[in-house]
Amino acid sequence: MSDTAFADMTALIIDDQEFVVNIVSKMMEQIGFGRIETAADGQAGLEAMTDVRPNVVLCDIEMRPMDGLTFLKELRDSADQTICDTPVIFLTSHGRHELVSQARALGADGFVTKPATVNLLRERIEQSIQSRAA
Repeated sequence: MSDTAFADMTALIIDDQEFVVNIVSKMMEQIGFGRIETAADGQAGLEAMTDVRPNVVLCDIEMRPMDGLTFLKELRDSADQTICDTPVIFLTSHGRHELVSQARALGADGFVTKPATVNLLRERIEQSIQSRAA
């Protein structure tokens, strides 16, 4: 998948730390995403899903009031098939096995440990989009 393939795609970044949102947004620009939207927590992310209809979601796990695991569970339980099948990649500063296991059980598509690199982020996004399309 080339960077130009991302030009018509939208990414939703969900993180409660503004500086992380800014960094990840810049990385998504470098990857070539045409539209980048943001949300400050899982609840705001869920509300944005119907309006934004992103091709991929990059989400922090630990946020308040709604964390990333709750966001993912609600997303996967959605009756709207185009929303519930959206690839979700968790951005986390924790590689804790229990969180990763919970996230995988809920249907997470991938994980990127902070601080992320553009190449690793691109690789996880490509893997997630291709596996959901298969």
